Amino acid sequence: MPVRLASIVAIVASLVLVEPVARAAPHRSALLIGINDYTASRLTMIRAAAPDRDWPNLSGAVNDTIAMRELLVLLRGFDARDIVTLNDQAATRTAILAAANALAARATPDDIVFFFYAGHGSQVKNSRSDEPDKLDESIIPADSRRGALDIRDKELRRIFNAILDRGAHLTVMIDACHSGSAARGLLTLARPRGIHPDLRDIADAGDYGPRPENRGALVISAAHDDEEAREVRDDQKTMHGAFTWAWMRAMRDAAVDEPAMETFLRAQARLRAAMPFQNPVLAGNAAQRRMPFLGVSDTTRSARTTLAIERVRDSTAVISGGWAHGITIGSELRVAGEHSQAPLTVTALLGLGRCEAHVPAAAHVRSGDLLELTGWAAPPPRPLRVAIPRSDTDIAVFARRAAKVAAEHGLKWINDPTVRTPEHLLRRAGPRWELLEAGGHPSSFESDDDALNALTRLRRGTSLFAQLPATGMMAVQIADTAVIEVIGNAEDADYVLAGRFVRHHVEYAWVRPNAVRSDRRASGLPLRTTWISDAGGDLASVLRNRALRLHKIEAWNLLESPPEARWPYRLGLRGERDQQLVADGGSVKGHDAYALELRAPAPVGARTGRRHVYIFTIDSYGQSTLLFPVSGSVENHFPLAGAAAPPVIPLGAKFEIAPPYGVDTYILLATDEPFGDPWILQWDGVRGPMPATTTALGRLVALTSSTNRGAPILTPATWSIERIVIESVRPRRSRKR
Repeated sequence: MPVRLASIVAIVASLVLVEPVARAAPHRSALLIGINDYTASRLTMIRAAAPDRDWPNLSGAVNDTIAMRELLVLLRGFDARDIVTLNDQAATRTAILAAANALAARATPDDIVFFFYAGHGSQVKNSRSDEPDKLDESIIPADSRRGALDIRDKELRRIFNAILDRGAHLTVMIDACHSGSAARGLLTLARPRGIHPDLRDIADAGDYGPRPENRGALVISAAHDDEEAREVRDDQKTMHGAFTWAWMRAMRDAAVDEPAMETFLRAQARLRAAMPFQNPVLAGNAAQRRMPFLGVSDTTRSARTTLAIERVRDSTAVISGGWAHGITIGSELRVAGEHSQAPLTVTALLGLGRCEAHVPAAAHVRSGDLLELTGWAAPPPRPLRVAIPRSDTDIAVFARRAAKVAAEHGLKWINDPTVRTPEHLLRRAGPRWELLEAGGHPSSFESDDDALNALTRLRRGTSLFAQLPATGMMAVQIADTAVIEVIGNAEDADYVLAGRFVRHHVEYAWVRPNAVRSDRRASGLPLRTTWISDAGGDLASVLRNRALRLHKIEAWNLLESPPEARWPYRLGLRGERDQQLVADGGSVKGHDAYALELRAPAPVGARTGRRHVYIFTIDSYGQSTLLFPVSGSVENHFPLAGAAAPPVIPLGAKFEIAPPYGVDTYILLATDEPFGDPWILQWDGVRGPMPATTTALGRLVALTSSTNRGAPILTPATWSIERIVIESVRPRRSRKR
C-alpha cells in the first residue's frame, strides 16, 4: 500500500513538473543619449582638444530622446523607471560609459535592452585598427570640446558583448554620421550630425570581441558610414533627426508582431522622401530581423486601437491615447461596443500619448470608459515648402558681371549643382549676398560690388555656382497659391528656386537642396525641374505650374493611411521578358512589358481581410496613370472569396514602359470601400477643380490630386497605401550593321 501511494505521488509530481507555466514578461531597460549642446560651457577642461575639428550645436537630438522615451513606454511596454536618459552636458564621456556599463551589469537572460544615441558622430585615426581605412567610427560626448576622447565603436562593442554574454536581447540605434565634411548638390547651411575626424593616432590593436550584430544584436544606423545624417522638422515644426522621426512614425504604424525588417523598410521609405541621400542600415541575423522591434511584441496591444477616458469636464474628454496610437485631429471615437451612440471627435493632441475630444450632448461617457477608433481623419496634404531668394537689382546685369569675373580669375563655372557639387556657392540671403564654402562656412556682403570682389579672392581652378535670385514681383506671382509655402531659408525647404547664367542668359529651375544625380532613384521627388529661360513668356506662371506639379508628387509620397489598417500585401513588378522581380529602388527599361502582382513578405494569416485593390503610377512630371483595374471596380477584390490567402497574387495586368523616362512612384491603394469611379486616380500634371466624388476616401484622393487646400477628411479606418519608387530608363539603341 505505501509503495502504491508513493507511486501515485510520484506520478502526480511528474505531471505538475511538466505542466506549462506562463512565462513572465521580459524585463526592459534602455539608455537614451541626446546631445544638442556641444559648447561644454559648464564642463571642466580635461586635455587639449583635437585640432581642426568643429563642434556645431544640433537642434533635434534631445527632442529625439524625449519622444523615444514616451514611445517606449506607450508602445513597447517599458517602465519609465527603467529608462536612463543623458541629455546635453550630462552626456559626458565618463557618464555615457558608466551608464552603458550599468546597463550591462543589470542585464539578465531574455531581458530586452535598448541603447539609443542621437548627436554627432565622427572617426578616430587608429593605425592598428582592423578597419581598411584605419579609422574607427565614434560618437562624440558632450565634453569633446574640453578634450574628452571620442567613444569609439570598439569600446561600445565590448559593453554590448557583455550584455549579449548575459543572455539579453540587445537593440542599438545610432542617429549620427561619421563625417562632417561632405558637401553635395545645391549647398545650404544645413549641418549633418557629424564632425571632422580626430587624426591623432590612438594606435590601439586591442581585442574588443566580435561585432554584436554577428552575435544576435540588432544594430540600426541612420546612414551608411560615408553618408550624412541630417535633421528635419516634424509636422509641428519640431526638430528631430531625420531618421529618428521616420523611425518613430514607422514604429507607431507597426502592426502587432511586425518583423523589425518591415518596420525598417517603412522608415527607410519615409526617410527618402525628405533626405534621398541618406540611406539607413539595419544589421543583424535573420532571426533578429524577423523579430519585432525590441525583441518581442507587446501582447497587451490589440489589433485595433483601444483608448480610455481619463476624465470628462463639460463637453470635453481627456483620453489616454494620442499621436503614438495613430490618433489624428478630427478622428472619431466611440465607447467600445456602443455603435448606436454619437461619436466623440478629437479636437487636440496633448503630446504623444493623450488627446482631447468633444463629447456630444447625446453621448453618455464617464471616466474609465474604453473607446475604439471608428473614423480616421486624414490630415490634408501640407504645402510644398519652397525658398525663393529675391533681389530688386537687375539679375541679368549682375550675372554677366559675375561670369566675367569668374572667367578672368580662372574659376570653374558650374551650370548644374545636381550634376557637379560646387566648392563655393554665391547666393542671395535677404538683402545681402552670401558666399558659402563646401564646408558650410558663409561670408556675407552688402553690395553687388563687394560680392563680386570676393570672387576675385577665390583660388584659381576652384568651382563656383552663382545661384541667381528671382525678382520680387516674380516671387509674389509664384507664391500666389494655397499649396505653396514660401519659407525663409533653404535648409528647411523642399525645393529652392535657383537661377543660373548660361549661354548669355538667365534660366531658372526648382532644385532639391543637397541632392545630386546619384540620389535620383531614392525618391519619387525629382532632383530638379528643367531649366526655363527668362527671355519672353510668363516665367512666373511656368514656375508656379511646375511647383504645383511638385506639390502633387510630394502629397502622394507623404500621404498617410490609418496606422492599424495595414494590409499584408505589397506591390511587385515582374518583367515579361526575363521574369525578374523589380524591387523598390530598381529600374525598368523603355518599351519592355511588366506584369503586376501582389506579394506578402511574411506568411499571410487566415483572417486576412479582403480589400479592393487600385494601382497607379505618378511620373516625374506629376502625371498619374491608372494601371489596375482598367475596367472599373470589378475583379479587383483580393484575396478571392472562399480561397486561402496565397503568398503571391498575380493580377493579370500588364503595361509597357513609355516616356517620359525618369523616377516614377508606383502606389498600391487597398481599401474596404470601393471607388465607383477608379479613374479619379488618373490625372494630368496639374488639375484645378476637384472632381465630384461620393465617398470620403474619394474626396481625400481628389484633394491630394488637386491644387486645393482643405480640412482633415474623415475616412473609414480600413484602408492602406504602399509605395515603391522605380526608375524608368530609355531603351538602348540597336546597333546598325
